[in-house]
This record gives sequence, C-alpha cells and structure tokens, in this order.
Amino acid sequence: MTNNSRRDVLAGMGAGFAVLTLDPLPGLAAGWGKRPITLVIQYSEGGGTDTIIRSLGQALEKQLGVNIRAVNQPGAVGSVATQFVKSKPASGQWMLGGAEYNKFFRVLGYGDDAPWRTWQFLKVGTSIPAWGVAPNSRFKSLADVIEAAKAQPGKIKISNAGIGSIWHEATLVALERGTGAKFTHVPYKGGAPATLAVLQGEADVVASGVHEQIEYIRSGKVRNLAVFKDKPLAVPGVTEPLTPVSKDVPSAVELGLLHGVYAVGLKRDTDPEIVRKVHDAVKKAVDDPAFVKVLQGRVMFPEFKGGAEADREAALFESITSWLFWDQKMASVKRNPADLGIPRPGDFAAWWPPKDYKPVL
Repeated sequence: MTNNSRRDVLAGMGAGFAVLTLDPLPGLAAGWGKRPITLVIQYSEGGGTDTIIRSLGQALEKQLGVNIRAVNQPGAVGSVATQFVKSKPASGQWMLGGAEYNKFFRVLGYGDDAPWRTWQFLKVGTSIPAWGVAPNSRFKSLADVIEAAKAQPGKIKISNAGIGSIWHEATLVALERGTGAKFTHVPYKGGAPATLAVLQGEADVVASGVHEQIEYIRSGKVRNLAVFKDKPLAVPGVTEPLTPVSKDVPSAVELGLLHGVYAVGLKRDTDPEIVRKVHDAVKKAVDDPAFVKVLQGRVMFPEFKGGAEADREAALFESITSWLFWDQKMASVKRNPADLGIPRPGDFAAWWPPKDYKPVL
C-alpha cells in the first residue's frame, strides 16, 4: 500500500465505498453494521500477523456483511497501531489486528494501562517460533549458534520482528536463558523483513515464525535450524521434519512452549451488543474453510478464545513475559512489573481474577 492510499484510508473512510449491509440488531449503536470497518494491523505487509489478520478480515466480512478495510501501521512492536486505534471512538468501526495481546507494552514503556483492561481481545490463531539461516551459513545446528555466541558474546546477530516480540522472547528463553550465550538482537518491523535480513546478509540467524520462513525453506533459500517444539514438526512440502529446539537445547522448554498469538481487538468500552456481535462473528470466521486453508498452508493454527477466557490468557501472558524480561535485565525494560501490579507467573492462579475485574461478555 502506498503512503497516499494509507492516508486516504486512515483519513476517515469516506462514504464512497461499496459495502454489503445487514440491518443492525435492535439496540446497536446507530449506523453500526452499515458502514465499513477499518482493521488496523500492527505489523508490516507480508508477515505472519498481516497474513492471518487480513485472512480473518475476509472471513469476517462474510459473517458481518460489512466491508472491512485492512491497513498496516507498523512500528514500536505494535504500539503505533495500538495508539492509533485507541485514539478513535469506541464505535466498533475501528478494530485492532495484532499479536501477543500487547503483553510487553507496559514493562517496555509503550503504555500505562493493562492491555486486557483496555481491549476485548478475540484470539484467532497461533504460530510457532523458528530459527533459520542462509543455505551457505557455517551454522549447521542450533548448538553451533550457541557455541559461537558463547565464544564471542554479542558477535552473532539475530534478526527479529522487534525487541519484545514473541520471536525475540523465544530467543531469550531458548538460546540465552541458562546457556550463557549472548547475541546481538536486530529488530525489524515484522517477521517478513526479519527473515529477508538473513538472505541479504544483514543478520546471521533469523528468529521469526516458521510461517514466515516456510516458503523460503521449501525453495531452499533458508535452512531451518529448529522450531520451538519438543518433537519434530512434519511440514507439507518439506522432505525432513523440522528439528525441535529441545534436541540441542533441552532447557528451552522449561517455561513451556512459547507460541505466537494473533487476535483482533475492540476498545473495551465499545457498546457490549457490538462486542457480542463481533465476538460471535469472529468465532464463526475462525472456522471458515478459506481462513483455515490459508493458515494450514503457512503452518499456522486456527484457535478461538473470547470474553473472560481471552482476558485471562492475555493477563497470564503479560505476567510471564513481563517477569521474564525483568529477570533477564533487558536494557529495553523501563518498568518493574511489581510496580505495575503484575503478578509473577507462580502467583497468577491465586491472583486471577483481580477484585475489580469485570468481563465485557
């Protein structure tokens, strides 16, 4: 999308769009269900988040009968898009499409509010972290990468979708935590450009989603080193199953198997009837055969969670990530999770739900 076309879309979504319409349910905000909805995506075009959210938007159009325009607003690990949608009225006409429930925003200083208190997230799918190299790389395994990083701390460059992204987090857990290896983490505006960085010689290793590497793996342009699994992963179009991270780094799965999460979000103070309507439509859209086919082709997995179930998962993920980053003493961490009232993972079950928590649905 060109800058001009992006500005045209974000300037106001004029009335000139041809749309499919359904009569709004009684009690819904006036006009909702008749006007286009703008779905603002947190990362750049072509990456995993863009692929899954755009595909979901197409399936959601069928359910709502409303034109949905997807636009990209990458930057600051999703906070640019988040702040943009947050600035818009809670009318149901603006939706956030992103990843990871904004779980690292508070500790990294990108926001003051608990994401699960600001947004009603609707989970639509998951993905698996992976590490890959160029075909001619000297690294033949993940063990080779770790050995080199221990011998020369900071010399090995690993690209990712941004400091704080799930791919960066997976590298901290799998390759640094407990191994003594230290890498230079090179952020990009999405997993797709992070993968291209390896092909262009800008990084030694890419940490992105297997879905963002899979076409390059199939064509022989990227050689996979490992996926964040404890068993080999069979992938259509790839001769040998992909290697589980546990083969070379058994300690990697001690915190559990990290995975990417994709969700759409409405501002939490949106009319509850609109939230319910969107909730039900998204749940059906996740089962849409066209949506499922897109995900399967990219080694991604459809999964729906909404309402209080999504709130709890979003709060748990924030707890795990915030304390991991704090305990790792990451330079980019600006705030102590304890000062933000974020419980440690071991205390989460007793803490949830907090006394002032109110589910939207």
